[in-house]
Amino acid sequence: MRLSRLWANRSSTSAALFAFVCALPACNQREKPSEIRLEFPRVVTSRDPVAVSLQAVSAQGATSSSTEGVEYAVTPPELATVKAGLVSCIRSGDGELTVSIAGVSRGVPVRCRIVARVEAANAGRVELTAGPFQPQVRVLDPTGAELKDVELSYFSKNSGVVFPKDGQLVPKLVGTATIVARAGETSAELKVDVVRKVTNEVLPIEQNKRLYVSLEPGKYELKVKLPSPRRFVVEWRGAPYCNQTSEGAEVVSTCGLRAQGGGVVFDNPSYSSDGAKAPSLTGVELNEVP
Repeated sequence: MRLSRLWANRSSTSAALFAFVCALPACNQREKPSEIRLEFPRVVTSRDPVAVSLQAVSAQGATSSSTEGVEYAVTPPELATVKAGLVSCIRSGDGELTVSIAGVSRGVPVRCRIVARVEAANAGRVELTAGPFQPQVRVLDPTGAELKDVELSYFSKNSGVVFPKDGQLVPKLVGTATIVARAGETSAELKVDVVRKVTNEVLPIEQNKRLYVSLEPGKYELKVKLPSPRRFVVEWRGAPYCNQTSEGAEVVSTCGLRAQGGGVVFDNPSYSSDGAKAPSLTGVELNEVP
């Protein structure tokens, strides 16, 4: 009976001594890592909290993602706040996030780009064979400053007409496309009209006084710039309701041809200007349009 009581007393004393020793700071200190690995977005585009991903690597090569005993700091402090491994940008700017574990520190860049709005201008007309192009899009922060290094992405609502590729837009077919330009969680829309320059053979007719171009069904626009105002006649074969007579220095005539065998006949610009009968296409544009 006395032996059992003595053993119980010794056990209680040992437990108390262990509890006392482990109450010291050394028992609560996290093992010193040999390396800290951090992952953080290259650019933060909003004030929403963003998590810091970390791994502490021990001398034996074991990894741990525990956040116990981890200290965080952002410099400059007015750029962003950090709490419980979550970084929240306050304004646009550059800084550094530092993570410390048991005296070992590792830093990563913090690039805050607070996107307030996206401004996109309609691209207007783009020639079908011109290749990829970059529309005029601006990304602005709450102060109105332009964020030129924020990545833009594009989405086409009419991918059969224009489609995005490698950060640019590529014309594919004559038509009108609506494009969504997005930066962060903010977006804006712009329109693109794809036209095709007509390169069909131009035939002189009526002793070179007029010119004729055969056209497939479609919608076309003929634009002619003259040196000075002159009477100028445009006739659309297969669509006489589109015929037009102009008295100005610039002629613009548009017509939708529905049947095969159509085309456009127009005065030879050189003959209209000075009576010369040599065929001339100076100042003449003929495009298939949406």
